[in-house]
Amino acid sequence: MVRAMTSATPIDRLRAALLADEAAQLRLAPIADTAAFLDAITAYAEGLGLPIGRDAFAAGLARAATPQMERELPALRLAEAPPRHWLPVDLMGYQGGAVVEWLHFAGLPLTDPFFEETWRKVRLLPFNRLMRAATPIAALDAFAEAPPLDGVVFHMSRCGSTLAGQMLGAAPGHIVVAEPPVLDAVIRLVVRGVLPPATIAAMAAALTRDRDGQARHRFVKLDAWHCFVLPLLRGVWPGTPWTFLYRDPVEVLVSQQRRPGLHVRPGVLPLEEYGVDPAEGAAADDYAVWILDGICRAAADAVDAGCLLLNYDQLPAALTDAMLPHFGVAPDADARARIVAAGGRYSKAPTQAFTGDSEAKQREASPELRAAAAPLIATYKRLEALRLAAKMTPEPVA
Repeated sequence: MVRAMTSATPIDRLRAALLADEAAQLRLAPIADTAAFLDAITAYAEGLGLPIGRDAFAAGLARAATPQMERELPALRLAEAPPRHWLPVDLMGYQGGAVVEWLHFAGLPLTDPFFEETWRKVRLLPFNRLMRAATPIAALDAFAEAPPLDGVVFHMSRCGSTLAGQMLGAAPGHIVVAEPPVLDAVIRLVVRGVLPPATIAAMAAALTRDRDGQARHRFVKLDAWHCFVLPLLRGVWPGTPWTFLYRDPVEVLVSQQRRPGLHVRPGVLPLEEYGVDPAEGAAADDYAVWILDGICRAAADAVDAGCLLLNYDQLPAALTDAMLPHFGVAPDADARARIVAAGGRYSKAPTQAFTGDSEAKQREASPELRAAAAPLIATYKRLEALRLAAKMTPEPVA
């Protein structure tokens, strides 16, 4: 059990003061240069009348930056979640259980293609070497009554989900958390029966907390393999609309062949933690086809009234024309223009203009790859039939 911090030493008293001083947090946290931060934090300590010299701060920050210290429990241990500018980033083992690690995100919006990219930026900040925090899992209970998510994005991978996340997050007041590893860690523990399912919703709420007072809509984009536990996740968010994005299997397989994701590398992803038999995958003729087919079949089996199926070739227009209405989001003209503009950029490198690559991938596909893709192509056709059937179904009359 993580105990609340006691303000015994000058450093403890400094940390307690910073926790209560949001203005100081926002002033100090973004400072990336260590020397500049040392000057600023020393001046802050002097203003509090605390006898902490610059050299003492420098030594402490140097120790905190070592890989060993980063693996250890943070010095700042709290019984409750830290203030709103901190987000959960990891689960750490402690006394046979797990605690949540939190970092101050220094006012950075979650606009990187993946949550982990922003996490890597803030973990290097000197402020977080000093103020990195840990809480018990129970601290997430405070988020049980948080506003519900507006939408959840599932996908087969390499099918436009990153583009969808970038477009969703382009509008002011939209919070998109894309494939956060800490949420994946919680999902695994829930599947194993270690944590109750409500912990998933609480973690998602903590990740999408309103840090600047401007949040209007909240979305989570999950990892592709979370489709294996789709019934569990639909139970966690029963009233939340969801979408499943997919793409021509040949094009996805070419992309995975070029740069394999974690889930298509045999033995890398602990499939048993998602209720999948790894022996079945080991016996498959083509592991990538087997895993992608399993993801798509799980999504097809879970299709319900809350689901919107989207094919990659419908993007980016379908984001504004179909996904936003499905999620109950009606952006104003300015927000819509920002969303549309994001659709013209390369999702994984937003400074580059997007150019389609479907034709190139089709040309690159070998006859062997096309033959191996047969089971996945059959499931793809099933998804297409479900999508077209839903499109032809009249909207219910109110």
